[in-house]
Amino acid sequence: MNSVSRYILNQASWPVVAFTFVFAGVVWLSQSLRMLDLVINQGQTALIFLYLTLLSLPGLLSLILPFAIFCGVLYALNRLYLESELVVLSAAGYSRWAIASPVMIMCLACVAISYLLNLFLMPLGMREVKDRVFEIRADLINTFIKEGAFTTPIKGLTVYVGERSSGEIRGLLVHDARKEKNVVTYLAQKGVLANTPEGPRLIMFNGNIQWRDSGPHGLKILNFDKYTFDLGQLDKQRTASQRESSERYLSELLYPTGNVSDKERRRFFADAHERLSAPLYCLVFGLIGVLAVIGGKFDRRGYAGRVAIAIVAVLAARLPAFGLLSVVRSSSDAWPLLYVWPLLWIAALFYYTVGARFQRWPAPASATPAAVPA
Repeated sequence: MNSVSRYILNQASWPVVAFTFVFAGVVWLSQSLRMLDLVINQGQTALIFLYLTLLSLPGLLSLILPFAIFCGVLYALNRLYLESELVVLSAAGYSRWAIASPVMIMCLACVAISYLLNLFLMPLGMREVKDRVFEIRADLINTFIKEGAFTTPIKGLTVYVGERSSGEIRGLLVHDARKEKNVVTYLAQKGVLANTPEGPRLIMFNGNIQWRDSGPHGLKILNFDKYTFDLGQLDKQRTASQRESSERYLSELLYPTGNVSDKERRRFFADAHERLSAPLYCLVFGLIGVLAVIGGKFDRRGYAGRVAIAIVAVLAARLPAFGLLSVVRSSSDAWPLLYVWPLLWIAALFYYTVGARFQRWPAPASATPAAVPA
């Protein structure tokens, strides 16, 4: 690689890094709001919030990296154009490919980074996020004991605790409306949370159970000295969950084990090939950005029209891929479409770029000699 290629590579790389950070920051802020509610409601620290949101970044980076490449390449080459450096290279006999090749090296590096994110870092991070979220939600003490406040750990179950001291809770109310035809309210002077071999239990002392009877007496009240409330259903809802697609490694997507339905198998299979094909769009978007600047003649009036066409091309290249993913989720035999579509774009763009490899760029309009009348 000569000095000119290294210079172009350096000029193109930093804008891509900058746009990646900007896009990642915007998307990260929007995604972090989902974690914020969980952390606040479960009484977790700011460090836990930061830890969970950072773990979700690899999945976001893999999505925004192609768009950052497009914007970064467009910005870098536009700056070289405005500073007349591309004009000098054109006059020196450099072809389109001579300018595009350093940018393509950077795009190939981004493809490798994208594969690292998709195949390793994203499932690793999302798996840790999901496990930590379940740990936080499975913390019965933080879930149930909110002094002076009503909490709803699961739909239909409302808990109120008046006071907590030395592992004991006082002024306890539990309203169980999970079954519409069997709504029960528990009142107790005190209680304790216990993890037994049979599962988590709430043991209440000196209280009563209230429920409505369909008979003529209406409200029923049963007093008790000690009553054990089964929290097994709550524990089951929080821990018995299969890993989602974003948490699975490639082998687990292609060959899922356990009780997985046919629909889920097709979805996992499609998502596996999506992870393998998505990094190719780093090359597609990079080539589109290159051709938006150097794909035509130089013009003092600029090339806003080519940039607009490039933006449309980016959308035309990426949006149909999401439709193809839905097709593959319905019919696994259509998986080659996920690769054919970006490869067609790469082939067409690459052919147009390399087509002028042994030709000089068209000379700038200002440098074209005027015809001399006879």
